[in-house]
Amino acid sequence: MRLTGLRCSGPAWLFGWVTAVFLPSLLIAFERRGLEGLPGHSWKVADDVGPFAKLLLGGLLMLCFWLATRVRVGPLALWAALGGLAAMALSLALIPAGYSRGFGIGLTGARFDPAILPWYAIGAVAAGCVFALALARCRARR
Repeated sequence: MRLTGLRCSGPAWLFGWVTAVFLPSLLIAFERRGLEGLPGHSWKVADDVGPFAKLLLGGLLMLCFWLATRVRVGPLALWAALGGLAAMALSLALIPAGYSRGFGIGLTGARFDPAILPWYAIGAVAAGCVFALALARCRARR
């Protein structure tokens, strides 16, 4: 990948990763407490996610987003959203319980807890869309 490609894909990945971490945290915090103390509680849920979980998710998102940019059939947003889902599912499946503090099994005691799985899925799809939109916007400026 050329350096000019990284100027757009790097920030786009970062925006996608932040979405994948903080949007599920916001939804989980809202489900648990409603609007009461939402910004602070949402930040706490995201902050409680262990560094290994954040790094694993970030690395898998990077790989899946890179693969999505290589697909030449259909819109990038679709492939990036599917890539986000794949990265989230792999993160939930692969992370050792001892390193999953605040994420997946470390949050609820179940690897794929149906109570929070939809929130992770929404965050993953949104992360893919954010990545695709940020990448397209950056490329349009260049």
